[in-house]
Amino acid sequence: MAKDPGRVQGEQMRAAVALSTEESITAALSAEAVGAAIHADRSGEKLKLREKLSYGVGDIGANLIFAPASAFLLFYLTDTVGVGAAIAGTLLLLGRVLDGTLDLVVGTLVDKTSTRWGKARPWILFSMPVLVISFVLLFNVPAGLNETGKEIYAFVFYFLCLGVGFVSSNLAYHTLLSVITSDSRTRVSLTVIRTFCAILTTLLVNTLTIPLLTAFGGGQGGWTATTLIYGGIAAITLLIVFFGTKERVHTTANTSSEPTRPLGKTIRILFRNPYFFLVFGFFLLQYMVQGTAGIGIYFASDVLNNPALFGLLSIAGLAPLLLGMWFMPTIIGRFGKRTPVLIGTGLTVAGALITLIDPTNITLLLVGSLIRALGGIPTASVMFALVADVVDYGEWKSGVRLDGMTYAAATAGQNFGAGLGTALVGWLLAFGAYDGAAATQPQSAIDVEIFLYLWLPLIVSVLIAVIVFFLNIDKSMSQMQRDLSARRASALVEQG
Repeated sequence: MAKDPGRVQGEQMRAAVALSTEESITAALSAEAVGAAIHADRSGEKLKLREKLSYGVGDIGANLIFAPASAFLLFYLTDTVGVGAAIAGTLLLLGRVLDGTLDLVVGTLVDKTSTRWGKARPWILFSMPVLVISFVLLFNVPAGLNETGKEIYAFVFYFLCLGVGFVSSNLAYHTLLSVITSDSRTRVSLTVIRTFCAILTTLLVNTLTIPLLTAFGGGQGGWTATTLIYGGIAAITLLIVFFGTKERVHTTANTSSEPTRPLGKTIRILFRNPYFFLVFGFFLLQYMVQGTAGIGIYFASDVLNNPALFGLLSIAGLAPLLLGMWFMPTIIGRFGKRTPVLIGTGLTVAGALITLIDPTNITLLLVGSLIRALGGIPTASVMFALVADVVDYGEWKSGVRLDGMTYAAATAGQNFGAGLGTALVGWLLAFGAYDGAAATQPQSAIDVEIFLYLWLPLIVSVLIAVIVFFLNIDKSMSQMQRDLSARRASALVEQG
């Protein structure tokens, strides 16, 4: 029996309405699921002050190790242990080269780590004993060893301290910044807190180490007591980081369905991120200058004829950073990261030129150091937050999040740069005929000290400005954060 055309048309219309309704319900349910996923994504939530401080104090511990090694280890080896300046500088450079090669290895392992504590915090916990114990032993070279034995001992414990302990702990600590929150402004706030702690600790180490050595009787006994104090406090602060923080940011990919990625492929993905190389160069240059911090005590002793002035110069060079960086989150929130850093490098160059008018004039040195410090505020405030942005950029472009590997660029630059800076001090002092046992130094050694303390920071500031000019990740920040937030929500929906 033939169907009534009107009836057929009615059934078709009802079917179309039903299908449309079903699709609408499905779309509504999908939107509801995504909305719930976005709500469940806690990566961008605000952090309590207690957690911010728990994160920040980690740089107290790190710099109770790094600052003495940078500022005083070469001086300890040349003037207390009796190792030649060139040999000591070369040993420290070789140690840092090995440190830098371990960065990518440790970064890979951090990215592969998955525990109930997260990927970064376990490394901070378990590397702490190696870091602290090897640090104390590094400044306790046995007097009974011959010259070769002392050199081997110094190299081994330098590598264990800064290569194994510090690389593992500090790389994980850097990585923690990118997984504790996805909010860019909060990352800047955390960077300001940690950098304040780092600078304050460095300032205290630079000003208190010599008085502590004197109070404990000087010589090897003074170094032993001082490093035990520094190491004990460092251990406590790293424990605070582990127990006081939480990891919230996870990859946007559904990792449960992905095979293990070969190291070679991971490195190729990493190298396709152009900002990776710029960050490496940024950190290399910045820490090369910090690696030459050991020249400060030589400069004060030989150029200014008063080693106590090293503490005063350290205060002038660091105190402005302690005050100025608290204004940086507001400035960066308005102008981004790149522009303030470029302006800051200009101030750094101006301050360096003032100090060069008369390197023996303490007034000019203090004024120039203050201006240099003001110029360094933006760089100190954004360095590690910038690396977290580079991590996000790599994930945005490739779909693969490489926190540990990307931060390995920063720590590799840190290690290579600091090692190169320390080696330059040793090599150039030896070239200038420096003699640790002599009462006075030749003019050639004094000229080297002036170059390392005043000219080198000027040259490096210009090179950093060039790098930061091309490191313009600010232009992609808004779109990148929106896209990554949507992907994280979608990944949560897919994972159930």
